[in-house]
Amino acid sequence: MLKKIFSLFLWIFVSVFVLSVCYVIGVFRNWTDTTTVFYWIFVILVTLTLKLIVDCIHNYFSSGKYRKLVRLFSRKKRTITLDSYFRKGMNIISKKGRGVVPWFLLTGDSEKNSSLLKDINLPVFHSNELNGISQQFRTIRWWFFRDSSVLELSGKIYDNPGVLNSVIGFLSARKSKKQPPHGIVLVIPVETLLDHDYSCIQVLSQKTRNFTEQLSSHLHHNIPVFLVISGCEHISGYSSLAQKIHQKNNNGYPVFWATNKSDTNASEYDSSYILSSLKSNITTEICHVLDDTLSDQEKNEILLFPDKLNDLKHSLDVFISTFSIDNVFFSQTEVSGVCLSGELVSGKDKNCTFSDVLVSEILPQIQNSEVIHVNKRRIKMSFRSVMVMTALCFIGYSAYCSYHIYDVRQGSVELSPAFLTEQILKYEDKVRSNMLYLPFKPALNDKYLFFRESLYNSSRFETRPVSWRVDEYKKKFLAASPSGKRELILSLASSLIGWDKMVKDESLSDLTTFPGIHESIKITRPYDKISSIASLALERDEIQKNHGSENIDVFRKLLSEFIQSDPSYSWFVSEYVDIPAVKVTDFWEDENASVSLSGIWTQEGQNKLHHWYENIKEAYGRDTVPEAFSSFVQYLEESRQEHFRQFIMAVARGRKDSHSGLMSPLQLTDIIQNRSSEHEFFKFVDDELHNIPASSAQDWLSDFRLLYRLFSLKVDNGMKRQIEQFDIMVRIYLMSVFNNSQMNRTTDHVTAWRDWQNVLRNAVNSELHTASSVELIRNAMRSDPKNKLVILFDEFEKVRSVINSNNTDPVIDSVWDIYERQNYKLLDHTFTYTGCRVDEQWRNSVLSQLNSDKHNSSHSEMQGKIYKNIIGFLNGPANGVLALDAEGARVLSFRERSIPFTPSFISFLNDVVSPDDLLDVQLRDRTQNKDELINVQRQLDVLNQTLQKIESQPYKMTVSSAPATISGHHGVKPTGTTLTLECKTGNSSIRSMNFADSGLFTWYPGSCHSVSIDISFPDFSTTYKFTGETAWIDFINKFSDGEDELMTKDFSPESRSFLESMGITGILVRYKLSDTGDLSQAYIEWEQLKQEKDKLENLQISLSNKLLTTHSWEKSGWISRLPGKITICPAVQE
Repeated sequence: MLKKIFSLFLWIFVSVFVLSVCYVIGVFRNWTDTTTVFYWIFVILVTLTLKLIVDCIHNYFSSGKYRKLVRLFSRKKRTITLDSYFRKGMNIISKKGRGVVPWFLLTGDSEKNSSLLKDINLPVFHSNELNGISQQFRTIRWWFFRDSSVLELSGKIYDNPGVLNSVIGFLSARKSKKQPPHGIVLVIPVETLLDHDYSCIQVLSQKTRNFTEQLSSHLHHNIPVFLVISGCEHISGYSSLAQKIHQKNNNGYPVFWATNKSDTNASEYDSSYILSSLKSNITTEICHVLDDTLSDQEKNEILLFPDKLNDLKHSLDVFISTFSIDNVFFSQTEVSGVCLSGELVSGKDKNCTFSDVLVSEILPQIQNSEVIHVNKRRIKMSFRSVMVMTALCFIGYSAYCSYHIYDVRQGSVELSPAFLTEQILKYEDKVRSNMLYLPFKPALNDKYLFFRESLYNSSRFETRPVSWRVDEYKKKFLAASPSGKRELILSLASSLIGWDKMVKDESLSDLTTFPGIHESIKITRPYDKISSIASLALERDEIQKNHGSENIDVFRKLLSEFIQSDPSYSWFVSEYVDIPAVKVTDFWEDENASVSLSGIWTQEGQNKLHHWYENIKEAYGRDTVPEAFSSFVQYLEESRQEHFRQFIMAVARGRKDSHSGLMSPLQLTDIIQNRSSEHEFFKFVDDELHNIPASSAQDWLSDFRLLYRLFSLKVDNGMKRQIEQFDIMVRIYLMSVFNNSQMNRTTDHVTAWRDWQNVLRNAVNSELHTASSVELIRNAMRSDPKNKLVILFDEFEKVRSVINSNNTDPVIDSVWDIYERQNYKLLDHTFTYTGCRVDEQWRNSVLSQLNSDKHNSSHSEMQGKIYKNIIGFLNGPANGVLALDAEGARVLSFRERSIPFTPSFISFLNDVVSPDDLLDVQLRDRTQNKDELINVQRQLDVLNQTLQKIESQPYKMTVSSAPATISGHHGVKPTGTTLTLECKTGNSSIRSMNFADSGLFTWYPGSCHSVSIDISFPDFSTTYKFTGETAWIDFINKFSDGEDELMTKDFSPESRSFLESMGITGILVRYKLSDTGDLSQAYIEWEQLKQEKDKLENLQISLSNKLLTTHSWEKSGWISRLPGKITICPAVQE
């Protein structure tokens, strides 16, 4: 049990380890999760397979089954060895220069599995060095003689199906099919036939029949079978007859031979015809050799010898009937001939063995027999007939097709360019590469050349010098725009490719598949209007005849000049109309379309650029493209990254001040499901730059890929989502380690991002509930720290600072700015929805009341009700989004976003609504003014009493006069002065005639408003006055030193003019005052009370005026100014 548990845990550990390795490799190789899992499963399956193989091998060897494999291997090795041996023999037979060497298959039973030809005395030719082959097998043996070869098959092979199949396999090889054996020679000892063991004979016949059928079916050729009966010297009379024939034929070995020619034998399946033929042949030989030299006994034996063959008939019938029996699977077989053979004792005790007779007499007779020749003739005739018929059919059909390929009759040849072009196309498309027209191809080619020459000679065209064409093309190039220059360069490259193909004499059909040659650089310019294909034919003929290679070299130099004309290669990367630019409106429909990325920098554009480069490279042929241009193409990825970098920053700048409107619930959900426009934009950038390897990626791209992985995280409680998030986090970590980036290295970054995602989801869920959207805005206006919108922006700044703390790349900042627009989209949606909600409530709470009571209320009453509804609206739905104070209506904002109130509504509020009416009654200004007015009146009453008390208190002071004089020893002198104090209670005065006079003055605070000094002269008098409540205090301050010069300019206008006319600038007046301390203190107290009283009186007047002011809503006419819509409420964006 513990062993099983340990094995299970070991497998789990190995699986997890392999998965980890595959995962890490997949991250670095940028594999998808599916690919990683596929590789992991593949490695696991390979591991399991290897383990299974090891277990099977262990069990195989531990159970001893490997011995069968050894036997099978030895059998296989034996088969291979036999096949190699057979091939060596076939190679000797089929060597060139020797002609067709006949070879036979020899088989039969022999003693102790020895060779049937072991006692042969004839020379063999398999032991010399040239045709060296060793006789190391008993299964098969090659025998090479002067005129033939023999492949001896052991009789044991029929009892071993494996060996028999191997022998049939290499006998039916390709070489055997080319040169099949001339026959199968079966040797049967005569004792076997005379024993009449029919079962043994039948088995032998069946084995031979089976072998013959299989070999014939594989070779597709009926191989004749010849039966050789050996050991006939044991038949009485054979030896005497053979000896006599040997003497008569000059040492020739006798062979009794009979072939099977009977038609009836095929159905009778007996040996009657063969035996009768043998007897007939033997009888003929007896008649030739019988003479008196033979004894009577020998004659008697010889004459009885043909009848002795009847003893073989039953055995031969069994063999032949079994061998030739009908078979539904194979064609009927038969024994082609029977031969009697035996050993013969020659002179000087030299025996003529059966092997010698077989090779020297029997095999040549078989080879020259009519059966062989009939088969050969039949095969040759069949083969020749088939070949002749095939050749005749081919030539006939070729002649028919060749005749009809042009379908032009003699004397009716049309020479129009269209007709000639059609005939040229027929040859190039149908004849040139088609073997069908090979017999008549020279004639067809002559006709084809005739058509080409006719087209060239019959067409009227001009050929322009190379210099003219080069100059004309240069002018077009210099006047073209960058994209136009690229088209001209590509056209020139295509023209060079076309000229190269014309030089190689490619067909017109192939030439039409490539862009045509530019009209400005064509060598030929037809005068008449002809088809484009005919024009190509003329161009091809001209470039093949007249220095086409020089023309190509000149324009290749021109191509290099054009390419190197602009070191920045702006023509190569200019706009391409077939690849539209990537506009910011593709992702944000409400954005300014001026921000775009040229389509040439997209993946499709890059593929197009490399395609153009390959065309230019092909146009150079064996020459090399300019090295600077090749280097520029190699570094296209760097330029591409730079353009994407600028595009991202431009999008960020354009999106900075963008505003959106209402969003549908699906659009709100897309934000948390990573399907927003911002995420689609980032996905586009990542997909477009996905093929750039990490080693070639710029720093901003490496950081962007990590950020994009991070942006793809979702907050979801599902198990699948959790696994995906874990996968992304691990990928981000590994990629950051691999790129040596500080981004996303710690779990704090991922934690901060997940917190931000939770905040984002909460904000979106709140906005999905319409009731909470309005409250979100109101609380955001108040900067409530618990508000989800406030938290949204605060958390975003936090996660941005945590993740992007050490990155100062402006592209990454732009990426964050673009991503932040999601927050503002949510904010815009909330503000817009709140505005629409406020507008709806305006209509329901204010406008709906216009028609409800218009027949039951007066205009003033209606105004009052409507105004009350307006105040209720401002205090209700509009509360928190709109402020109204003394400076006017003010729209509140959050993050520079506010509800889009209409200007007419703001103007209406400023003109009609009083901010005071928005407050509670006890907090309104009118109520507070009334209360304050009462309080001011009370304070005035107290002050009046205090002032009345102070003003009723008299203050006395003694004033002593002295002579008045005029400075400067003037001729006119004052004669006296009079000082008068005027009070409400009475006047006080002192008159002095320039003597030291004194008088008592009584002053009441607030009751004395005038002090005058009359200065008398001999002929006139003048007066200097102090007025106001401070007149007496001013007098005291002026004469505090006992005297003061009264300047002329301070007198009244009449007195001033008179004094100035007399040249008097000032009059020195002297008054000495008694103690003024109490009086000054009393004045200070009175003045303070008086100022306080004046302030309260002014306040009383102001409050009274405010209370008497008419309310703005009481003015008539403002109802007609009620706006129907107070906010801008757009439709929901789709």
